[in-house]
Order: sequence, then C-alpha cells, then structure tokens
Amino acid sequence: MSDDKTKVGKSDRERVAGNEPYEVEVLVKKFDLPAPLVRKVIEQEGPMRRDVEKYLEKMKKR
Repeated sequence: MSDDKTKVGKSDRERVAGNEPYEVEVLVKKFDLPAPLVRKVIEQEGPMRRDVEKYLEKMKKR
C-alpha cells in the first residue's frame, strides 16, 4: 500500500514505510548500510522509526 502523501504529520514521521523506496533510501544514506539490510530491519523491528534507527545505529557500530 502506498504512503498517502496527503496525510503527513507527527504520526507519519514516527513510522517508516519499508515498501517506499524513498523512505528506505533516507535510512540507507543516514546509516551507510545496504538497502536490503535496511528493509530487513524494518520488517524485523516494525514500522516505528525510533526502533528501526536504534537497531541500525547498533549495527553500524559493529
């Protein structure tokens, strides 16, 4: 399901849509990790940006 661009706000920024290439790309650039890995983390950790970024930060430090 595509992200509804008319419904943006705090709740939209709190979530990551793993099926939206531009949202995955933001995390790929931020953490310098490959897109397939970022998608897998989103699937594993759920859509909450806070949880996904926390996990990706731990991965980057390894």
